[in-house]
Amino acid sequence: MATKTASRTTATSVGPPLVVLGTAFASVAVSVLLLLVGGTRAHVLGYVVGSVLPLLLIGFFRKADLVRRRDPHYLASRLVPPMLVVLAATALVLAAVHVWPIATDLAS
Repeated sequence: MATKTASRTTATSVGPPLVVLGTAFASVAVSVLLLLVGGTRAHVLGYVVGSVLPLLLIGFFRKADLVRRRDPHYLASRLVPPMLVVLAATALVLAAVHVWPIATDLAS
């Protein structure tokens, strides 16, 4: 009987929406690749993909995670909060790195 209960709990357990978090990290990776391309268009796209999109996805992640936390079978992850901080910090750094060449081009 204990095995049935354990497998039932495992089957119905809910965790953070890691697909949204993975998508945000993928957009940051694409933005880093766009740094290598260079050019104003690449920097504008890199800015949007690497800073605006991840910050929006962090908001969607938090909203979905709060809804999931209401489920009694929710399993929290200790790694998610530090990952969100790293993601937000990386997005802000990428924003500065992409905006600098754009501003330089516009100023000249």
